[in-house]
Formats: sequence, C-alpha cells, structure tokens
Amino acid sequence: MEKRKFYLILISLSIVTIIWGLNVIMIKYLSGIFPVVQLSAWRISMAALCLLIFTYSKWKPGIKKLPLSAWGLIFLVGFTSIFLHQLLISQGLRFTSGSAGSLILGLNPLTTSLLAMLLLGDQFNLKRFIGIGLGFTGVLIVVGHPGSAGTDPAKGNLIVFLSMLAYVAGGLLIKQAVKQASVFQVTTFSHMFGALLLLIMWFLFPVEPSVYHANFFAFEVMAFSGCIATALCTSWWNMAISEIGPSKTTLFLNVMPISSLFFAALFLSEKIHWYHTLALLLIVAGIYLGLARQKSTGPPAKSVNINKAM
Repeated sequence: MEKRKFYLILISLSIVTIIWGLNVIMIKYLSGIFPVVQLSAWRISMAALCLLIFTYSKWKPGIKKLPLSAWGLIFLVGFTSIFLHQLLISQGLRFTSGSAGSLILGLNPLTTSLLAMLLLGDQFNLKRFIGIGLGFTGVLIVVGHPGSAGTDPAKGNLIVFLSMLAYVAGGLLIKQAVKQASVFQVTTFSHMFGALLLLIMWFLFPVEPSVYHANFFAFEVMAFSGCIATALCTSWWNMAISEIGPSKTTLFLNVMPISSLFFAALFLSEKIHWYHTLALLLIVAGIYLGLARQKSTGPPAKSVNINKAM
C-alpha cells in the first residue's frame, strides 16, 4: 500500500472516532428534547436510508443469493446492536452525564474481547485479561463516585452499560453473519431491520405534541448524527478494515472516550474531574493491552469486526 493512501486511512479513522465521540454528546443533547423512541427511530432511519443509497454498489452483488440463515443473523444483529442499543443508550443518557456515558461505552472492545474468549473460544491472553481488568476498574471509578452528575446517575449508568452489552452481542453475531454475507450487506440491512423495528415501536407509542416544537438546530443535530456519524463514518470504518485489517483499525477506538470527554466539557458544560481523567487513562491502557496480539508462528487468522457509534 502506498504511504500516502495509508496515511489518508489513518487520518480518516481519527476523524471517524472523533465524530463518534461527539455522537455520544449529540445523543445526550437530543435525548433532552425528543422522546426516546422517536429520537431512535428517526435517527436510525436516516442512517439506514443513507447506507442503502450510498453503499449500493457494495451491498448489491450477491444479495439475492443470501441464504435464509444469513438473513436471520442479520436480523438479530439489527435487533441487538441497533434496536436495543439505540433505545437503551438514548434512555440512559437522559439520566447520566455524557462524560460518564462515553466512558462506559468505551468498554465496548474490552467486553467484546472478554465474551469472545468465554463464548467463541478465542485464545486466552494474559495481556488481554489485564487490559479487561484495567478497563472495568476505570468505569467502576466513575459510576461508583458519589459526585457523578445527572438526574439519576446510577440508573442512567446501568442503562448505558446494558446498551453497551447489547451492542457487543450484536458484534459477536456479526462475526458469524459475515461468514455468509459481505460486511456492507450486514451493515446496511442490520440498520434497515433496526430502523423498521424502531419505527414500528414509534407507531405503537405516539409522540407527544410538544415534540414538534423542537427548534431547527435540534433537527440538524439529528441529521448529522444519523447521516454522518452513523452512516458515513460506519462506511469509512468498514473500508478501513478492508484495507489495513481489524486489529490496526480497532486501536483507534482509544480516541473515542477522549473525544467524548472534550465535547462534553465544550458543549454540555460538564466538569471533568480527576476521577474522569484516571478512568480515561485506565480504559485507554486497558484497550491497548486488551487488543494486544500474541506472537504466533502460524498464519494470521482472518477476522472481520464492525464497530460503529452509538
């Protein structure tokens, strides 16, 4: 690969994870304006339509030949990592701070690594085990601190943690789904299924009339969150995986909690305390160790991973 292309990919990944960090703060902002179900349904529908249109050439080949089992897995991915994840994260951020929520969501790669070892038989690695311990310690420092911000931080932190688990469950299902379908087919149609489920739920629970008084800026933020932070950034992320591999790509998730803390202080006027900084350092160190690769004399295993913002 040319150096210029390689550096462009690295710059793109940095931009993606910075935007994903901002996306947590945007959801926190929007959750104070829109009802949870409506916010999730509209935002993910925007993302699904953008993916359907702009990645058409990527997902169309072979779509008619996908077996029923592949569609079943894609639906489960949409149910867990889109439908459940989006409902829970929007609800959780109503009760806790954006900074605390972003740190909890930062456990995503470590939790995936832990469950992959426990459920999928991934090889045990001492560095990964230590990294997982450091990451969870960092989050416990934040959620257990008596000065945590939010209307009900304990409740909010728990719901955000459950949203992270739902996303991780979807990630494990993705690893099975991409054995039968392409990455872009799984990404696009899991969003379509997730959006459909959210829209059905929105119709079952009508919106309060007051929501239509939201200002134009709120709708701009929603559009940016859905079309750019979710659809476009997910596409960039998946293209980077295909170019430089999942192991190098996933390291950029270190940027996301740092970005979220910065934007929480900038846009939400949240105070960053010493325990946030300590937790951040532990989580970043944990992700670095948790994603460390063991030396192997055999050929590298082929793997695909999809990580997108919440």
